[in-house]
Amino acid sequence: MIENTESLLPMGHVRAFTLGVEEESLNELDRLLVTLGVETAKRVMAPIRKIVSGTYFGTGKLDEIRDLGAGDGVDLFVIDVELSPRQMQNIEKILGKPVLDRNAIILEIFSRHARTSEAKTQVELAKLQYVLPRLAHLWSHFERQRGGGVGNKGMGEKQIEVDRRLVKKRIQLLGNRLKVIEKERKVQRASRQSTMKAAIVGYTNAGKSTLLNSLTESKVLAEDKLFATLDSTVRALNPDSHPPVVVIDTVGFIQNIPTSLIASFRSTLEEITQADLIIHVVDASSTHAKEQFDTTVEVLKELKCDDKDKIVVLNKMDLISTPAEVNRARLVYPGAERISALDIDAVKKLREKILDYFKTKMQIYEVVVPYTEGKLLAKIQEYGAISNTKYLEKGVFMQVKMDTAIAQKLGVTRYATAKQD
Repeated sequence: MIENTESLLPMGHVRAFTLGVEEESLNELDRLLVTLGVETAKRVMAPIRKIVSGTYFGTGKLDEIRDLGAGDGVDLFVIDVELSPRQMQNIEKILGKPVLDRNAIILEIFSRHARTSEAKTQVELAKLQYVLPRLAHLWSHFERQRGGGVGNKGMGEKQIEVDRRLVKKRIQLLGNRLKVIEKERKVQRASRQSTMKAAIVGYTNAGKSTLLNSLTESKVLAEDKLFATLDSTVRALNPDSHPPVVVIDTVGFIQNIPTSLIASFRSTLEEITQADLIIHVVDASSTHAKEQFDTTVEVLKELKCDDKDKIVVLNKMDLISTPAEVNRARLVYPGAERISALDIDAVKKLREKILDYFKTKMQIYEVVVPYTEGKLLAKIQEYGAISNTKYLEKGVFMQVKMDTAIAQKLGVTRYATAKQD
């Protein structure tokens, strides 16, 4: 059976022929292949006016591509669009070599970078959902990887049907496992209900994990590669801040991300929907910064998070120097914070800006907490900024600045005696 552990790519050093219909997307595909260690031996831009139902591109164009790839040691054709199972199979018959589409490449990257049990479950589910309708084609694909010829008879229908049943059963098992994970995440989020949350979002490799480390003085894995982070990571912005604020690192976005991945990562992406503030990080050093910014905005719209308050951060400003580069970065989002996540002073100012944002959401309350309500007193001290305290006969009088939602949850109302919820 084709398992999650089996790569969709040929074995060994792979030289790919990439074919796309849009320049920026094809450039990005080449960067994705670099992440997988695949060499782009040749690439062709082939804009089309009309999609051919059976082959996406016209057969004349595919014949031309086949001839261009002949004799160059090309192991694989990668098409920078989402192909249907039938289109992929028909294109491979014409080109005579393994064919993968953009979705397969993204799934392969996610599969290799998944580290935790949750991420592995999410990616395997998405990968098997991709594989299932393409099973007959992929058997041929894998046989070629193992040395089978194009003209070989290939895997029998009986074995394919057996594998199809096994894949369906595995999908059901992973779906049930993901439901359990989603319940666990809901419990975790419920425990943070009284905590202010800022979610770091942005294009993959924008420097989100590095910024999280700098903001929270932690050591989350941060690598200079696409999709280094597939799990959401939660860290306290400042343990001594009032109200307490946590910062959440999230999976990076990309153009045309497979819908199956969005569905599988729903519980992870829900961290963004639950956030009070979004910190949108952009790689200012990238020549594609504006396009990457727009892609993230579109994903936020899909998640119905585009109306949340945001701080836009142009990161990696230390990597640009010329006036033209600086001006290009400024045009991405006028008024954005321009920093390097490695600059301690710049990060400190950003941390203060985040805390100031949450302080503006706070109201001043005057409350008398009975001495018998020690638990409530501790909660108010934890989640509020106390400016005045007096010890009265009935209890502790406090003037406290607190977020309205938290105050309501604790039963604190202005100029009223607190009652435990």
